[in-house]
Amino acid sequence: MQLFWYHSPVRFYKTLEELQDMTNPQNTQYFGERNPYPLEIGVKHRFVLPMYGNTLPIGDYKVFLVSGTNRTELESSVFEKEGYLKYVTFKADKPLTGRLEIVDIITGRTEYYSNCVWFLDSTDAQGRKFIRVATKHSYNRNLFEFDEEGAWIVTNLPAYCLGDIRVEAEISNNRIGGNSTLKVKDSYIDEVVSYEFISGGDGNILNFIQVHATNNQFFIDGTQRTALEKIDRADFAMSGKMSFTNVKDAGGLNVLLNEYEIFSK
Repeated sequence: MQLFWYHSPVRFYKTLEELQDMTNPQNTQYFGERNPYPLEIGVKHRFVLPMYGNTLPIGDYKVFLVSGTNRTELESSVFEKEGYLKYVTFKADKPLTGRLEIVDIITGRTEYYSNCVWFLDSTDAQGRKFIRVATKHSYNRNLFEFDEEGAWIVTNLPAYCLGDIRVEAEISNNRIGGNSTLKVKDSYIDEVVSYEFISGGDGNILNFIQVHATNNQFFIDGTQRTALEKIDRADFAMSGKMSFTNVKDAGGLNVLLNEYEIFSK
């Protein structure tokens, strides 16, 4: 029995039982060997928690990567307001695999547990890395609270920019005089980029991009994008394709993201 669906590839719960509940499709949707979610090393990740009663007692909190008896403290910060956990930020500078735990370092008590993650260097043979996404909405939606200034989701998704680009044009014509000559009255172009997301059977990855790509602030690799269509999913959620268009400012330039401002809050 599930109270809600948690649209995030990295999910934090108050108990391990919630992560091990095999009646929840979000825990059982793997069609093969379970794999930890890949996170890029050397960069910060931030996840907003959904509004589901995520209380947090007063304490001094840090994020640890736990694997068996090994515990590694990560560079991290936990944002709490009025007794509720709003979002968590963390970073690892070396390859690690395990479960994230939000721990009160005074009492040693774990308040939140995540699904398994794997910090890695995603650089491929051509020097490309996993795409980096950042998203926020102007109001609360899909159980996520975005009213705090720093309430952004910033992380990577397992997809590379392969240069699948095209220009789409919208053209309006007029006939001139009494002959069959056509002249362009108006035209608009969209710069379109397509991505294939490799999910390996983890439907949480594809659901995340489908849900949050509809936020009114959505960036891929620091450039604001607008989703053109719903995601095209392969069988058994092994992968999915989606196309985006660049958002332009008043001067016709792409709208860029300043991550420093996000992580300073």
